[in-house]
Amino acid sequence: MSLPLLQRHLASKKVSLRKLVETGTNFLKENSIDQPRKNAEVLLSHILNKPIYYIYTEDISPSKKVVVAYNKLLIKRASGIPLQYLTKTVNFYGYSFFIKKGVFIPRPETEIIVEKIIEIYKRYFSPSYIKILDIGTGCGNIAISLAKEIQNCKVVATDISKKAIKIAGYNAELHKVKNRIKFLKTDIFPHQKKKFHIIVSNPPYIPRSEIPLLNIEVRKEPFRALSGGKDGLNIIKKIIKGSEEFLKDRGFLLLEIGDKQGEYIRKIQTPLNLIEIEKDLAGIERVIIFQKKD
Repeated sequence: MSLPLLQRHLASKKVSLRKLVETGTNFLKENSIDQPRKNAEVLLSHILNKPIYYIYTEDISPSKKVVVAYNKLLIKRASGIPLQYLTKTVNFYGYSFFIKKGVFIPRPETEIIVEKIIEIYKRYFSPSYIKILDIGTGCGNIAISLAKEIQNCKVVATDISKKAIKIAGYNAELHKVKNRIKFLKTDIFPHQKKKFHIIVSNPPYIPRSEIPLLNIEVRKEPFRALSGGKDGLNIIKKIIKGSEEFLKDRGFLLLEIGDKQGEYIRKIQTPLNLIEIEKDLAGIERVIIFQKKD
């Protein structure tokens, strides 16, 4: 892979920030990266530690150090490394989270699950104090967003990954909610059988056979955060089966699911009541909501 900027611009004393974006955009486009201009802008603004508009409003020539750093990130991005891993930042529900390689990257469609929990809290629990369990917390995006949006709550957040727990804890500190979230390294449920008003999870739900067919960027993420076993439902089944023991009476379970998995879940035998399946903006059934009977 060629060095897109070093060869062309290091000898120049008058390369502009706009020119760097143009060159970076063309390089990423040649390497089949979606939204090449947006990626080029984000990478350059990250290196400059300035907002994107700065690139277009300031008539300055970047230093050799900036050009070299930008060049290196462009090459990594062209190889399929996700943008979020390169900038170490991901935005979710209006909040910014630290992220790094080895931790699942939150998707915009997962914001639906946060919206539904806020609706449920306002309808069924407000202004009471509630306890929430977040299974598979990753970088902590769901747990932290809920702690920010629902002041009268405490959250227990679990993950099997030590790295994820560490990063989620760091994000909780950044957002000043660490005193209301307890992070546990464990597989699915906590060891202590405490009761929660709401259980939430964005579990791995991609069938194992489909993993090699995924976009190269997605395949850079941790396998166990993606694969839901043979049919994609391994972890979902375990959560549905185990949730009754951890839910308070009339408590709620919300799960993110994959395309067409709602068909199976409608037929599953469970003492929980299936009360709603919410579709995402693409019309795919994305969030399934159960409620525990009295």
